[in-house]
Amino acid sequence: MKTYLPKIDKLNRTIDEQPRKWHVIDADGAVLGKVATTAADILRGKNKPTFTP
Repeated sequence: MKTYLPKIDKLNRTIDEQPRKWHVIDADGAVLGKVATTAADILRGKNKPTFTP
């Protein structure tokens, strides 16, 4: 049976307790598919330096 272990960051807070960031995506003149891909990458956390698949 697997046990749930929440990840702890450097300030000893769980990932869920960290403040949320707002991201503004400028879609003016951009292709819809590229904007959607950019938004999906941000939502998945792929823009963070600590991302590991």
